[in-house]
Parts: sequence; structure tokens; C-alpha cells
Amino acid sequence: MTDNKKLLSDKLLWRAWILLIGLTLSTALIAESIDPTAGAVIVVCLVVAIKGQLVVDRLMGLRHAPPLVRGMMLAYFYVLPLLIALGLIFPESLRRLTTL
Repeated sequence: MTDNKKLLSDKLLWRAWILLIGLTLSTALIAESIDPTAGAVIVVCLVVAIKGQLVVDRLMGLRHAPPLVRGMMLAYFYVLPLLIALGLIFPESLRRLTTL
């Protein structure tokens, strides 16, 4: 790897890292400062999905990985926030589904 490519790669990693820190701080501020309304939950879960994509693509280097591997990693960051949002927005419906 040439020096220019290494510097560009390091710069992109730093930008991704700073963006991740900023997104984390913003979602923590949102989550701690307001009641968990449906809109706030959806915003926080969307940011979690975006952060997951950023981690998988930039920090883990799976942007050009085989689709199955990348898809499995991304599925975690898409499915888990969706389940959390559904659990917080519709707690009674889920409680009825899980009790017999």
C-alpha cells in the first residue's frame, strides 16, 4: 500500500470513528432527555442501524465481502433495533403474543 493510500485509509477511519462517537452521543442525549415516545424510539433505532452499517462497512472492512457474510452481519443491526422498537412501541401486543 502506498503512503497516499494509507493516509487516505487512516483519514476515512478517523472520520468514521468521529461520526460513530457523534451519533452515539446524540442518541444518548435523545434517549436521556425525553420520554420514550414512538418517534424518539424510531429515531434512535434508525441511528443504531446506521451505526451498524458504518461499523460493518468501514471498521470491519466488509464492504466488499461475500454477500452472505456481509448480509448476516448487517441483519443483526437491522433486525435487533426493529425488535427493540416494536417492543417499546407495542408492549401490550407483544405481551399477549408471548403469554398463553
